[in-house]
Amino acid sequence: MAAVDAFFLQPFKTHRKRLVPAQRVPAKTKHHAINDGERLARTAEGVAVIHVVADDETGEVGAIEVLARHGAIPDEFEEQIRAL
Repeated sequence: MAAVDAFFLQPFKTHRKRLVPAQRVPAKTKHHAINDGERLARTAEGVAVIHVVADDETGEVGAIEVLARHGAIPDEFEEQIRAL
């Protein structure tokens, strides 16, 4: 069982006066994810940079970590991803 690291950006936008997730953006490395998160934060209302460790055979998530937060992010967002 080999662990696979995945990085992605989760931008947020306002819809009907509530912050909601927009289309998730993948990143190749931690460095790219952090830099792209800072860049995306200039136009999005909020961005979370996320690192996921998963089993490459089963796809089962081993760990999820929020590497960076920019702008407005819903309070319940981190609670929701920790529940995975």
